[in-house]
Amino acid sequence: MQITQKSLSPLDQEIMNIVWNSETCSVREVLEEMRKEKELAYTTVATILTRLYEKGLLKRSEKNSVVYYSPRISRKEFSKKVAGSFFTNFFQSFGDTAIASFAESIDELPKEKKDYFIKLIEKQNENT
Repeated sequence: MQITQKSLSPLDQEIMNIVWNSETCSVREVLEEMRKEKELAYTTVATILTRLYEKGLLKRSEKNSVVYYSPRISRKEFSKKVAGSFFTNFFQSFGDTAIASFAESIDELPKEKKDYFIKLIEKQNENT
């Protein structure tokens, strides 16, 4: 099954975070967690979980007539796919302007984040 590389809606992201944190959960368990922040209908949560399953982000299993969902992809793997897709589209669309804009935006990061980012680039360069 192909895993979609598009970013998630805010509600999709909230539900994926619950599933990533729980590792395995039912619609009702996700709903209970969501209701700590906002009121949602059971059918809304069930529909979103089904869509996330259809996108290839979740696995589905059944036990005692209860459907359980678990992540098919880790949070880290998903973020790498989304970032990769974003950067590919960004650089293809805007070329050198994108690279210059990206480099300028790095200067705006807090020092510790900037240092971490530079270390990652250096490590990547060593591996190529």
